[in-house]
This record gives sequence, C-alpha cells and structure tokens, in this order.
Amino acid sequence: MKSNLNRSQFSPRFLALAAASLAWIGLVAAPSGQAADDRETASISLAQAIARALEHHPALATYDADLRAAEARILSALERPNPDLDVEIEDILGSGEYESFRSAVYNVGVSQLLELGGKRRLRGDIAKADVETERLGYEAARREVLLETARRFVAVLTAQDTEANARDLVGIAKETTDSVADLEAGGRGSSIDVKRTELELKQARLQLELRRREADIARRQLAAMWGEETPKFDRVSGELETPGKAVPELDSLRDGLEEHPAVAMAKAGVDSAEKALTLEHRKVTPDVAVGVAWRRDTAINDDAVVLNVSVPLPIWNRNEGGIAEAEAAVDKNQAIVTQALTRLDLALSEAWGRLSAAHEEYHLVAGEMLPAADELYESLSESYRLGRTSYLELLEARRSLAALRSERIDALSKYHTARIEIEALTGDLTDD
Repeated sequence: MKSNLNRSQFSPRFLALAAASLAWIGLVAAPSGQAADDRETASISLAQAIARALEHHPALATYDADLRAAEARILSALERPNPDLDVEIEDILGSGEYESFRSAVYNVGVSQLLELGGKRRLRGDIAKADVETERLGYEAARREVLLETARRFVAVLTAQDTEANARDLVGIAKETTDSVADLEAGGRGSSIDVKRTELELKQARLQLELRRREADIARRQLAAMWGEETPKFDRVSGELETPGKAVPELDSLRDGLEEHPAVAMAKAGVDSAEKALTLEHRKVTPDVAVGVAWRRDTAINDDAVVLNVSVPLPIWNRNEGGIAEAEAAVDKNQAIVTQALTRLDLALSEAWGRLSAAHEEYHLVAGEMLPAADELYESLSESYRLGRTSYLELLEARRSLAALRSERIDALSKYHTARIEIEALTGDLTDD
C-alpha cells in the first residue's frame, strides 16, 4: 500500500497555524521571494524558513516509512487464514492383509479455519487506529518543527534589531564625540571629556561587533533547522509587531488544547486499546475448522468423500490473562490522555505568564520609559553644549537610553516567543 504521507502536504489546521504565525510576526506584507530552494538569497521569509524546515528536518525523515509500515499492517490484519492441505495414508507397512500398500487408504483434502466473532474485522480496526496514531505523531512532530523554526526566526529578528540598535548607539556616540571635540576646540570643553567620549565610542563599536556575531550565530541556528551548516541568506525579512493593548484570557485558550496532536494521539491510543480489549473478549469465542477430503480405499477399490469439523472446547483457557492485560492497556492510555492534557495545560500557563509579563514590560518601557529617556537625553545634550550640564550626566543619560532600547527589544522578543509557543499549543491566538 502506498503511503499517503507527503512532507510537503499540510492539514488545513496546520496551514492555519502557519498563516497565523506569518500574521503576528508582521510578514504578511513582506515579499515572499522565490520558493525555498538551495540558491543563495539576500533574505528569507518565515514562510520559506518553515517550508525548508518541514521538507528537510531530520526528525521528520522516518515518519513516511513508519506510516507505510502501519498501513501494511492493515493488509496483514485483514488477510484470511490460508487453507491447509491434508494428506493421510492409512493401513500400510503392516503384516498380513496390511503388508506394503496392498490395503492402503488414501485421504487427500483441504481444511479451512473460519474465524468467528468478527476477529478479523477487529484486527483491521486496530491496525487502522495505529495508522491514525502514526499520522497524529507526524502532525505533532511537524508542529514541533514549526514551533522551533518560528522561535529561531524570532531570535534572528531580535538579533537584527539588537544589531541595528547597537549601530544607532555607535552613531550617537560618534555624534557625542564630535560635539565634545568641537567644544574642546572652542575652549568650552575639556580634554578629559574628549577622552571619555572616545572610550565610549570604542565600547559602542565593540558592542556592535558582538551584536553582529550574535546575529550570525542566530542565522546559523535557524539554517540548521533544514541542515545547512552555513546560512545561504544574509538576513530574515519582516519585523516583530507591536503587541496589542491586551492579551487573551488564559481560560479562553485552554479549549484549543483538546485539538493538539499529542492529545488526539493519546485519544487514538485509547480507541485502539478499547478495540484490542474487544478482540480479547472475542477470542473466547472458538473458531471452527472445516474440511473436505477424497478417500481412496485400495482394499475394496472404492472412493468416498470425508467431511470434518474441528471446534476447540474453551474449558481450561478462557483468555482471562489477555483480557486483563487489555483492560490495563485501556486504563494506561486513558491516563496518558490526562497526562498529555495536564502537561500541555502547564506549558500553556507558563507561556501565558511570560506573554503577560512581556506585554506589560513592553508597554511600560516603550510607552512610558523610553520616550522619557529620549527626551531627557536630548535635553541634556543641549544643556551640555551650553555648558550647563556635566559630561557625566550626559553619559549616564545615554547609557540609560541604550539600556531601555535594549529592554524594549528584549521584551518584544519574549512576547513573540511566548506567543508562538501558545499558538503551537492551541493552534490559535487572537488579541486586541
């Protein structure tokens, strides 16, 4: 049986999850570029990154073979037992009348086992349930790959923003250095302040170089999702969108956990275990073997037909052990469902907590603290040029501004990282 699994095919819900990821990360309007391939590109979109990861990630490589094996087991489960050829020779190699083959009786026939109680159909149902479990396992693995790819994509966007911020801070440090040098040349500054600004400029340039290296590492980690040791792109496209005014309520997100592939896979395990339990009960019903044979009696030179029926008597073995084992398997799989929901609910609660904290932090930093720090720095810069403020005050204001800019990027990164985790858990996330 040919497998229906194709790593380039996605379920509607899976595509909806990917589309949601594209929307929140601000890439809907970004150019998609060419289809994902091995050619060098200046930038790569989230859609291209996800497509490459789902196509080439090694964790997904074995699922196609596993599914084909599971589908083959359906064929094996539905096959009827083969008939038996029975050959029997009686009354030979004895003494007197039975010497040699003079009085031989030949029986040649065919017998067939008839399974009763729907055992063959139940075996087929169990095998089909196992196929569905394999499909759901693949869906869960794809969702994990999508999650990790999106998480690393956010890391690259964050690294790019951090690098851009470091570049802006180098520009600010350069402007400050030039301004202080001009003041010193005009007799209104000091050589000490000039040396301080030059040192700050060197430190800013060092930080820029470190941010560049971090961005390169982030790109390598993203490219590793599809097996590239050296990234064939210079940057990723898109930007991290500003969080909305509110985050969704935690309880409203919990309903989506029931649709998670891990839960669906656990429920499929319960279904399979219950069918296996039914099969164990049906095994108590004995199967019947029927046969027909041709009989040749050479002593009297006559032929005859022999019919036979064989039925085992369920006296000593009532399959109590198999039934008890199947009942335990049902209980185990039901516990796995509860365990999966509990684990996912805990992960959702933790991600929602990080989302809420990052949301609040971002709006506090970006909405209140950063504008105030910008205004203070501009005011102190002008005051310093007029000789009314010391350079140390200006330096402290610039460092505070740099720190708040970094905090803004960090809060935005934590917000979107938590968001993709929630989307991977629930398949949906909407906010105002």
